[in-house]
Amino acid sequence: MPEAAEVAVAATQLRRVAAGRTLVALPVTHERTVRHTDPEAVRALAGRRVVGVRSHGKWIVVDLEDTGVSLGIHLRMSGQLLVAEPDTPHPDRHVHATLDLGPHPDPFWPTDVPPGGHGCRPERAVAVWFRDPRTFGELRALPGGRPPGADDLFDPAVTGARLAGLGARRRVAVKAVLLDQQRTVAGVGSYLADEALHRAGIAPVVPAGQLAASAWGRILSSARAVASASAALGGVTLADEGWVDLFGRPGRYAEQLRVHARATCATCGTDTRAAVVGGRSARWCPRCQHARRRR
Repeated sequence: MPEAAEVAVAATQLRRVAAGRTLVALPVTHERTVRHTDPEAVRALAGRRVVGVRSHGKWIVVDLEDTGVSLGIHLRMSGQLLVAEPDTPHPDRHVHATLDLGPHPDPFWPTDVPPGGHGCRPERAVAVWFRDPRTFGELRALPGGRPPGADDLFDPAVTGARLAGLGARRRVAVKAVLLDQQRTVAGVGSYLADEALHRAGIAPVVPAGQLAASAWGRILSSARAVASASAALGGVTLADEGWVDLFGRPGRYAEQLRVHARATCATCGTDTRAAVVGGRSARWCPRCQHARRRR
């Protein structure tokens, strides 16, 4: 599932492609894509100019002119946003919505088109496909522009002391708390949690309520550092995952992973351990992340 880094990559690229253009049409062809919102509220966003695109946790938020409602896009397990020429035939039956964008009013507006990539020159219209084979992803009308759930990983309101308070007296493992998008922090998924905990020297199976505030502060700063480094390399694409950016390029940060999806720790060479935490797999190094460490 795309996490904070991958969503930030997609939001940045979509902003460069879409900002300033008019969302001419927003056809949705699968009912599950708008299952958590009013489909008419989503379609009513068409005709507005895109004034910005940002990320919030695992949500991409498209802000539109003259409306208090933004378009929220959640990719979940298999969703992708892909740039295409207008009227290009869909690659398969898994494209369930399209952001049809008109020409940009400024013909010199910079775009983020890689060499040999799809053309989306400012003076021409462009389409952005929402492709979602498993139909777990969604589009949602967001009144006020705020997605549901906790504050974003990079929100200044999120601090080590705040995480320590949220984790206090909780017997569940620290990784399970980090994965809680509704109450803890938005944007941390499985690989980001594993890697942040490795940097912080904390095992993912340690009960959250036993960690000192200093440990939570270290975990938070580590999560932000990993997310930033991952975004700089386009995110993480593993063999069993379908993450690609808007131009179909996989992420390159998988080579930098220390413990996630690895049989041995890339830092010290020790065999990693595995467990199921909060319904998700967890990997850690018993040498770098001592089970008794709490501070």
